[in-house]
Amino acid sequence: MPTPKRPREELNLTQVWHLKLGYIGQDRIQKMVKQGFLESLGSVPMPTCKSCLQGKMPNLPFSGKWERVTELLKLIHTDVCGPLSTTLRGRFSYFVTFTNDYSRLGYVYLIKYKSEAFEKFKEFKNEVEKQTGKSIKILRSDREGEYLSTEFLEYLKKHGILS
Repeated sequence: MPTPKRPREELNLTQVWHLKLGYIGQDRIQKMVKQGFLESLGSVPMPTCKSCLQGKMPNLPFSGKWERVTELLKLIHTDVCGPLSTTLRGRFSYFVTFTNDYSRLGYVYLIKYKSEAFEKFKEFKNEVEKQTGKSIKILRSDREGEYLSTEFLEYLKKHGILS
């Protein structure tokens, strides 16, 4: 035997307009009634809106420790973005970014396919390691799958790069 449905919470008209008009206050709704934009809603007060109360609650400060690295190339952030809604000149639909956590210097490479990200990483690695004389220690991504191929993970392991 099916269980009976829960009785629906009755909404008064003031509450309905409060929700429909983007959580505006009761005084503003009454003003719209006086101006003739809304029909008279009666004198039923609007109950306390839980969403409005939650929106006014202060957020606690972030208590986690956040430390920036202290040397070049110790941590590189990367992401592959796309496909873009408009194909760029040269038929590029994606781009890959590499950002050095220490210097905040970023590199952007245009690519046609996500699968080209590995080749662009090797190009980036070669360029920055030759320029700085240092090697990349950690590569951090959003783990969306661009850098999870066996070939790529073996390359990182071979070069001592943590992911």
